Amino acid sequence: MNTQEFKKVLSMGILATSAMTIFSYLVSELMSENFREPEIMTVFIKDLLPTAKQYAPYLAWGLHYIIGFSFVIIYVKLWHSNKLKLNIQSGMLLGAISGIFGIIGWYITLKVYHNPLNTNLKDFFIILFFAHIVFGIFAMIGYALVKKRTDRIKS
Repeated sequence: MNTQEFKKVLSMGILATSAMTIFSYLVSELMSENFREPEIMTVFIKDLLPTAKQYAPYLAWGLHYIIGFSFVIIYVKLWHSNKLKLNIQSGMLLGAISGIFGIIGWYITLKVYHNPLNTNLKDFFIILFFAHIVFGIFAMIGYALVKKRTDRIKS
């Protein structure tokens, strides 16, 4: 991946992860529960790295975006190779698959450590699943915009 492609994928990762995070924050407000992934990650980081407590929120947000960026790299490879059509359905499908992986990851993490949510895990996992669908849709939109712009420049 060259520098220009990296920048495009990075911007798509930022867009998709931000959309997902905004969704989680809005649902948290509406339901008066904490489904905010970076805040929950902060608790784990403080437990794992007690000497880095002051940096835990920054590490959590960074990790959150790195994970999002990693998913987008996979999505782009699938769209670029034409293994999936670039449409809303493929964005939703990839988001749903990512949501399942996200739920598995959070389930394991919450079982290994204490549950900082103080809420029903079923609710958290449902919100997480739909947040990933939002992620997939915005990753698709970002890729479509980048592709449209790149195709226009080529012609």
